[in-house]
Amino acid sequence: MMVPIMFYLALIGGGYFGATSYMTLRQATEDRDFWKQQQATHEETTAGYAAETSLVEVDKKKAEKLAQWVEGTRTLQPITVAVLRSVPPEISLGEMTLERSPEMPQQLFMAVKINSGTLEEVGRIQSAVGALNYRAYNSQQTKSGDGLDYRTMLVWQQF
Repeated sequence: MMVPIMFYLALIGGGYFGATSYMTLRQATEDRDFWKQQQATHEETTAGYAAETSLVEVDKKKAEKLAQWVEGTRTLQPITVAVLRSVPPEISLGEMTLERSPEMPQQLFMAVKINSGTLEEVGRIQSAVGALNYRAYNSQQTKSGDGLDYRTMLVWQQF
């Protein structure tokens, strides 16, 4: 009599463990699917953030280039203003060019075309640029008709 009772108890215990194992497996599968879905969502979000970050980086590089350009032209602005203020109103400038040497940024090449001007205007330009601690080297003046072409290399003088 003991054998059939143990048999039925083993059957009931096996069924119980089988059912709980099946329910646990089903719950684990649902959890796995849920976490895979969560992972995919997070990967999409991360990819979106990476795309936004790359756009921000591109904008940052553009802004840095603009800032470098502004900083690079900052030293040219006082020279331009000084040259323009040194020329009297009755004399006009036809053209003015300032070029910076990439190898030696403290050197600038300046070319000015003065309409109906004399060497006196060249002296005024040189003194105005000299007040900004630039020294003119290899200056050349060429008179052509009513105009005067003035070319020089400006070198920054630090004291």
